[in-house]
Amino acid sequence: MPVLSTVGAASLRAFGAFRPASGASFIVATGGTVYVDPSNADYKIHQFTSDGTFTISACPVAATIQLMMVAGGGGGLYSGGGAGGYIYRSSFSVSVGSYSALIGVGGGYGVSGGNTTFGGLTALGGGSSNNAGGSGGGGRDTVGGSGLQPTSSSGGFGNKGGDWTSFGNDGGGGGAGGAGSLPAGGAGRTAEIISSGGTYATFAAGGYGNVSSTSSALPAVVANSGNGGWGGGYSSIGFGSGQDGIIRIRYKYQ
Repeated sequence: MPVLSTVGAASLRAFGAFRPASGASFIVATGGTVYVDPSNADYKIHQFTSDGTFTISACPVAATIQLMMVAGGGGGLYSGGGAGGYIYRSSFSVSVGSYSALIGVGGGYGVSGGNTTFGGLTALGGGSSNNAGGSGGGGRDTVGGSGLQPTSSSGGFGNKGGDWTSFGNDGGGGGAGGAGSLPAGGAGRTAEIISSGGTYATFAAGGYGNVSSTSSALPAVVANSGNGGWGGGYSSIGFGSGQDGIIRIRYKYQ
Protein backbone atom coordinates (compact mmCIF):
# COMPACT_ATOMS: atom_id res chain seq x y z
CA MET A 1 0.00 0.00 0.00
CA PRO A 2 1.29 3.53 -0.66
CA VAL A 3 2.55 5.73 2.13
CA LEU A 4 0.23 8.71 2.07
CA SER A 5 1.51 12.25 2.07
CA THR A 6 0.32 14.79 4.63
CA VAL A 7 -3.06 15.07 2.87
CA GLY A 8 -5.66 13.00 4.76
CA ALA A 9 -7.07 9.83 3.25
CA ALA A 10 -10.60 11.26 3.13
CA SER A 11 -9.38 14.31 1.19
CA LEU A 12 -7.50 12.11 -1.26
CA ARG A 13 -10.63 10.07 -1.90
CA ALA A 14 -12.56 13.26 -2.52
CA PHE A 15 -10.07 14.24 -5.24
CA GLY A 16 -10.18 10.83 -6.86
CA ALA A 17 -6.73 9.63 -5.71
CA PHE A 18 -8.12 6.14 -5.13
CA ARG A 19 -9.59 5.57 -8.60
CA PRO A 20 -9.71 1.89 -9.55
CA ALA A 21 -6.48 0.72 -11.20
CA SER A 22 -8.29 -1.60 -13.63
CA GLY A 23 -8.55 -0.44 -17.22
CA ALA A 24 -5.17 1.36 -17.29
CA SER A 25 -2.59 -0.23 -19.55
CA PHE A 26 0.43 1.60 -18.08
CA ILE A 27 1.46 3.62 -15.04
CA VAL A 28 0.73 7.34 -15.18
CA ALA A 29 2.71 9.28 -12.56
CA THR A 30 4.22 12.64 -11.59
CA GLY A 31 6.91 13.82 -9.19
CA GLY A 32 10.60 14.62 -9.09
CA THR A 33 12.66 15.15 -12.24
CA VAL A 34 11.20 12.98 -15.01
CA TYR A 35 13.05 11.73 -18.10
CA VAL A 36 12.68 9.00 -20.70
CA ASP A 37 15.14 6.13 -20.23
CA PRO A 38 17.99 6.79 -22.71
CA SER A 39 18.44 3.03 -23.17
CA ASN A 40 14.75 2.18 -23.74
CA ALA A 41 12.22 4.80 -24.79
CA ASP A 42 9.28 2.75 -23.46
CA TYR A 43 10.33 3.54 -19.88
CA LYS A 44 10.22 6.70 -17.77
CA ILE A 45 12.45 7.47 -14.80
CA HIS A 46 11.65 9.80 -11.89
CA GLN A 47 14.66 11.09 -9.97
CA PHE A 48 14.43 12.69 -6.52
CA THR A 49 17.43 14.59 -5.16
CA SER A 50 15.36 16.43 -2.55
CA ASP A 51 12.12 15.65 -0.73
CA GLY A 52 9.05 15.27 -2.91
CA THR A 53 6.00 13.15 -3.73
CA PHE A 54 5.59 10.41 -6.33
CA THR A 55 1.93 10.39 -7.33
CA ILE A 56 0.33 7.62 -9.39
CA SER A 57 -2.94 8.70 -11.01
CA ALA A 58 -3.52 5.48 -12.98
CA CYS A 59 -1.93 2.06 -13.25
CA PRO A 60 -2.71 -1.54 -14.17
CA VAL A 61 -3.70 -4.11 -11.58
CA ALA A 62 -0.60 -5.57 -9.85
CA ALA A 63 1.61 -2.76 -11.16
CA THR A 64 5.30 -2.68 -10.22
CA ILE A 65 8.21 -0.26 -10.49
CA GLN A 66 11.98 -0.55 -10.30
CA LEU A 67 13.23 1.34 -7.27
CA MET A 68 16.71 2.52 -6.26
CA MET A 69 17.33 4.34 -2.96
CA VAL A 70 20.53 5.70 -1.42
CA ALA A 71 20.81 7.37 2.00
CA GLY A 72 23.08 10.25 2.97
CA GLY A 73 26.74 9.41 3.58
CA GLY A 74 28.45 9.88 6.94
CA GLY A 75 31.01 12.63 7.52
CA GLY A 76 34.69 11.84 8.04
CA LEU A 77 36.69 12.72 11.15
CA TYR A 78 40.24 11.27 10.91
CA SER A 79 38.66 7.96 9.93
CA GLY A 80 36.42 7.86 6.86
CA GLY A 81 32.65 8.21 6.88
CA GLY A 82 30.47 5.27 5.92
CA ALA A 83 28.39 5.39 2.74
CA GLY A 84 24.64 5.71 2.86
CA GLY A 85 22.71 2.44 2.77
CA TYR A 86 21.69 1.28 -0.71
CA ILE A 87 18.40 -0.43 -1.63
CA TYR A 88 17.34 -1.80 -5.01
CA ARG A 89 14.06 -3.51 -5.85
CA SER A 90 13.61 -4.86 -9.38
CA SER A 91 9.85 -5.26 -8.80
CA PHE A 92 8.24 -3.06 -6.13
CA SER A 93 4.43 -3.21 -5.97
CA VAL A 94 2.53 0.07 -6.30
CA SER A 95 -1.07 1.25 -6.67
CA VAL A 96 -2.89 4.52 -7.31
CA GLY A 97 -2.00 7.09 -4.64
CA SER A 98 0.78 9.32 -3.33
CA TYR A 99 4.16 8.19 -2.00
CA SER A 100 6.43 10.46 0.03
CA ALA A 101 10.05 10.46 -1.17
CA LEU A 102 12.34 11.72 1.61
CA ILE A 103 16.05 12.16 0.82
CA GLY A 104 18.72 11.72 3.50
CA VAL A 105 21.24 14.54 3.83
CA GLY A 106 24.97 13.92 4.06
CA GLY A 107 26.57 14.28 7.48
CA GLY A 108 29.03 17.03 8.35
CA TYR A 109 32.40 16.31 9.94
CA GLY A 110 31.90 13.48 12.41
CA VAL A 111 28.11 13.41 11.84
CA SER A 112 26.21 10.41 10.50
CA GLY A 113 24.11 10.74 7.34
CA GLY A 114 20.33 10.95 7.20
CA ASN A 115 17.90 8.21 6.15
CA THR A 116 16.18 8.04 2.76
CA THR A 117 12.62 6.67 2.85
CA PHE A 118 10.01 5.62 0.29
CA GLY A 119 7.00 3.33 0.34
CA GLY A 120 7.74 1.84 3.76
CA LEU A 121 11.42 1.20 2.94
CA THR A 122 14.30 2.93 4.72
CA ALA A 123 17.86 3.31 3.47
CA LEU A 124 19.93 4.01 6.58
CA GLY A 125 22.31 6.96 6.75
CA GLY A 126 26.02 6.17 6.67
CA GLY A 127 27.86 6.04 9.98
CA SER A 128 30.33 8.76 10.92
CA SER A 129 33.77 7.83 12.26
CA ASN A 130 33.51 4.83 14.66
CA ASN A 131 29.73 4.59 14.26
CA ALA A 132 27.42 2.02 12.72
CA GLY A 133 25.13 3.02 9.85
CA GLY A 134 23.89 1.89 6.47
CA SER A 135 27.60 1.33 5.93
CA GLY A 136 29.76 1.78 9.00
CA GLY A 137 32.23 4.57 9.62
CA GLY A 138 35.93 3.77 9.78
CA GLY A 139 37.53 3.14 13.15
CA ARG A 140 39.50 5.82 14.99
CA ASP A 141 41.17 4.35 18.11
CA THR A 142 38.82 1.37 17.73
CA VAL A 143 37.26 -1.01 15.21
CA GLY A 144 35.12 0.26 12.37
CA GLY A 145 31.37 0.66 12.70
CA SER A 146 28.99 -2.07 11.54
CA GLY A 147 27.10 -1.93 8.25
CA LEU A 148 23.44 -2.19 9.27
CA GLN A 149 21.60 -2.00 5.93
CA PRO A 150 21.73 -5.70 4.94
CA THR A 151 20.16 -6.91 8.19
CA SER A 152 17.60 -4.10 8.47
CA SER A 153 13.90 -4.74 7.81
CA SER A 154 14.30 -3.11 4.38
CA GLY A 155 17.36 -5.13 3.39
CA GLY A 156 19.86 -3.75 0.89
CA PHE A 157 23.58 -3.15 0.71
CA GLY A 158 26.09 -1.82 3.22
CA ASN A 159 29.36 -2.93 4.82
CA LYS A 160 31.59 -2.50 7.85
CA GLY A 161 34.10 0.31 8.22
CA GLY A 162 37.83 -0.42 8.34
CA ASP A 163 39.61 -0.86 11.70
CA TRP A 164 42.09 1.50 13.37
CA THR A 165 45.57 0.02 13.92
CA SER A 166 47.68 2.70 15.62
CA PHE A 167 48.01 6.47 16.01
CA GLY A 168 47.50 8.14 12.64
CA ASN A 169 46.26 4.96 11.01
CA ASP A 170 42.47 5.23 10.86
CA GLY A 171 40.10 3.04 8.87
CA GLY A 172 38.13 3.94 5.76
CA GLY A 173 34.34 3.92 5.81
CA GLY A 174 32.36 0.99 4.49
CA GLY A 175 30.68 1.16 1.09
CA ALA A 176 27.67 -0.46 -0.56
CA GLY A 177 30.02 -2.66 -2.59
CA GLY A 178 32.58 -3.64 0.06
CA ALA A 179 34.05 -3.12 3.51
CA GLY A 180 36.43 -0.32 4.39
CA SER A 181 40.11 -1.08 4.95
CA LEU A 182 43.20 0.94 5.90
CA PRO A 183 43.05 3.60 4.58
CA ALA A 184 40.72 2.98 1.63
CA GLY A 185 36.97 3.33 1.85
CA GLY A 186 34.76 0.49 0.72
CA ALA A 187 33.73 0.30 -2.92
CA GLY A 188 30.43 1.73 -4.07
CA ARG A 189 27.76 0.01 -6.13
CA THR A 190 26.93 0.61 -9.78
CA ALA A 191 23.43 2.02 -10.25
CA GLU A 192 20.83 -0.33 -11.70
CA ILE A 193 18.80 2.61 -13.07
CA ILE A 194 20.39 4.79 -15.73
CA SER A 195 20.90 8.55 -15.45
CA SER A 196 19.38 11.09 -17.84
CA GLY A 197 22.83 11.39 -19.40
CA GLY A 198 22.93 7.68 -20.22
CA THR A 199 25.42 6.52 -17.56
CA TYR A 200 25.33 3.98 -14.74
CA ALA A 201 27.40 5.82 -12.13
CA THR A 202 28.73 4.37 -8.89
CA PHE A 203 26.94 5.32 -5.67
CA ALA A 204 27.55 4.86 -1.94
CA ALA A 205 31.35 4.58 -1.70
CA GLY A 206 33.07 4.84 1.68
CA GLY A 207 35.33 7.74 2.64
CA TYR A 208 39.10 7.27 2.93
CA GLY A 209 40.77 7.23 6.34
CA ASN A 210 44.42 7.83 7.21
CA VAL A 211 47.63 5.85 6.96
CA SER A 212 50.78 7.25 8.60
CA SER A 213 48.76 10.41 9.29
CA THR A 214 48.19 10.99 5.57
CA SER A 215 44.81 10.85 3.87
CA SER A 216 43.36 11.27 0.38
CA ALA A 217 40.39 13.39 -0.70
CA LEU A 218 38.46 10.32 -1.84
CA PRO A 219 35.90 9.49 -3.00
CA ALA A 220 35.32 12.56 -5.14
CA VAL A 221 32.57 14.95 -4.13
CA VAL A 222 29.57 13.93 -6.26
CA ALA A 223 26.21 15.45 -5.38
CA ASN A 224 23.51 12.96 -4.31
CA SER A 225 25.88 10.01 -4.50
CA GLY A 226 25.51 8.95 -0.85
CA ASN A 227 29.32 8.78 -0.62
CA GLY A 228 31.00 8.96 2.78
CA GLY A 229 33.35 11.83 3.57
CA TRP A 230 37.10 11.37 3.91
CA GLY A 231 38.83 11.70 7.23
CA GLY A 232 41.93 13.74 6.35
CA GLY A 233 42.30 15.63 9.61
CA TYR A 234 46.04 14.94 9.90
CA SER A 235 46.82 16.51 6.53
CA SER A 236 46.12 19.75 4.73
CA ILE A 237 43.07 18.42 2.86
CA GLY A 238 40.82 18.63 5.93
CA PHE A 239 37.78 16.55 6.74
CA GLY A 240 35.14 15.63 4.16
CA SER A 241 31.36 15.79 4.53
CA GLY A 242 29.10 12.96 3.40
CA GLN A 243 26.97 13.43 0.28
CA ASP A 244 23.17 13.56 0.13
CA GLY A 245 21.16 10.56 -1.06
CA ILE A 246 18.91 9.92 -4.05
CA ILE A 247 15.84 7.98 -5.24
CA ARG A 248 15.25 6.74 -8.80
CA ILE A 249 12.05 5.07 -10.00
CA ARG A 250 11.67 3.36 -13.39
CA TYR A 251 8.54 1.96 -15.04
CA LYS A 252 7.04 1.16 -18.45
CA TYR A 253 4.79 3.98 -19.62
CA GLN A 254 3.95 3.01 -23.20
